[in-house]
Amino acid sequence: MAGAAEVAVAVTVVDSASDRYGLPQLTLRLDQAWRILNLNQDLIRAADQKIYLLIVMSALLVTYVSTNLDKIIRQGVVEKVSVMLFLVAGAAFFYFALTTLLARGRKSAQGSGKVPHLVYFHDIAQRTQPGDYAASFHRADLHEVLDDVCHQIHQVAMIASNKYRAYRRAWVALLIEVSMFLVIQFSVIL
Repeated sequence: MAGAAEVAVAVTVVDSASDRYGLPQLTLRLDQAWRILNLNQDLIRAADQKIYLLIVMSALLVTYVSTNLDKIIRQGVVEKVSVMLFLVAGAAFFYFALTTLLARGRKSAQGSGKVPHLVYFHDIAQRTQPGDYAASFHRADLHEVLDDVCHQIHQVAMIASNKYRAYRRAWVALLIEVSMFLVIQFSVIL
């Protein structure tokens, strides 16, 4: 009986779908859209993994400097200024690192087309009953689903863009932090 319901839904989709794509091409487009969405989500995960590594590196530098702070400050004015610049660069790094981890996309205005909101977890969870989501899913035309997936691709791409912008800034701040660390180390050695 379940097979008969699936066939009826498929026939309804073909009959009610606009003429933008035929069913084979629409299926291919949906597959491509899902792959693009997954690629963008992988980019977000990669940005998070990269920033975690930089956080560990910065934490090691901050730990070393804080452990040897008394010895460094006793050296002189250059070391005190270097420690201050190191701390400023470290604070900037951690700000940009948190910005990277917490980056989100902006709410975009809905287009003129009807988007069924079937992909994003928050849109799904807003339905009061599981049956409400199932009904929305079965009522949706495949073109509407494709539009929803494309909308989600845009949202995820915006998040990835924001994450990588903050990641680049964190990277620059970490380079300054490492430079100040090297200045501190060489001034203590000399």
